[in-house]
Amino acid sequence: MKYVLLALVFWVYAAAYEVKIQTFDDRGDAVVGAKISVFFVKQGKSDEITGITGLDGTYIANGRSTLGVDIIAGCSGHYSSRVDNLKNGMSHDVKLILPRILNPISLFAKDGFWTRIPSAGTWYGFDFEAADWVVPHGKGKRVDVLFRYTSNFRGWNDDVVDPLQREKMMAETKARDARVKEEWSFEKFKGENGKWEGVLQVAFPGKEEGAIEQKFIEYSQMKMTHMAPVGGYLSTLEFSTNTYSSPQFRHDVGFFLRTRVQLDKAANIISANYCKIHEDIVFNPSNGEIHFTYYYNPVPNDRNLEFNPKDNLFREDKRGSAR
Repeated sequence: MKYVLLALVFWVYAAAYEVKIQTFDDRGDAVVGAKISVFFVKQGKSDEITGITGLDGTYIANGRSTLGVDIIAGCSGHYSSRVDNLKNGMSHDVKLILPRILNPISLFAKDGFWTRIPSAGTWYGFDFEAADWVVPHGKGKRVDVLFRYTSNFRGWNDDVVDPLQREKMMAETKARDARVKEEWSFEKFKGENGKWEGVLQVAFPGKEEGAIEQKFIEYSQMKMTHMAPVGGYLSTLEFSTNTYSSPQFRHDVGFFLRTRVQLDKAANIISANYCKIHEDIVFNPSNGEIHFTYYYNPVPNDRNLEFNPKDNLFREDKRGSAR
């Protein structure tokens, strides 16, 4: 019986299986001639099998792995896609979208941007072009979006619940801050070592301004549609989180924003600017820090948000290969 089980385990991990890849563009048309690389991952190495998709956009690879399967797909005139860690020991039928490269343009782009809302319970305006709060809290001149947060302290983290342990930790953090010449405060200590929950609210200063959520292609270089939608914008967004459980932020959604709207006498939009944000806005309720990636088009009425990473309008910021 022992040898039968060993043979079965060997068969599961060593038998070849099929990985079928179907490629489509953002319109749903098959991508012909896409280069596909399939990596059958084993301990210490990977077996790479490459091929080209046929007239129906399909390529099939067969191989063996012990750790899983990775796929990279690319084609001239399209954004590439990558899928990692497909489950080992089974066949896969994978559909990949390779969005077309249409018209990459210059945008104000911030990848992994973070800032801190000045205080809880108050609305603060943020300027996308300045990447800062509006005056007097920053160098921003025009409000594109408003942020406000509320938070509640729910008790101490488990390692400092005991008062004696907490006193010891406070002494250690005071010494740490002194070494790096930072000011220590009880509120700072409470923020770092407490259990917090909170709500981040997002709003807009003008009529017809707002945000619209869109599922995006997490595995692709081009994660959202090329153009911001014409309508469907909501006037508010809300994000709830806490510091004591698994992160609640989503990584497969994005948001289009419409800002700086001007209306005629009949309340028709005559001018507007557009922006996109990748993923949920990450929010720390203990101190009001927010973290997000955004792309802002300064040209009025241009809904194109396909970013050219070689021409970031923040000239000092060269990061951001995502589109």
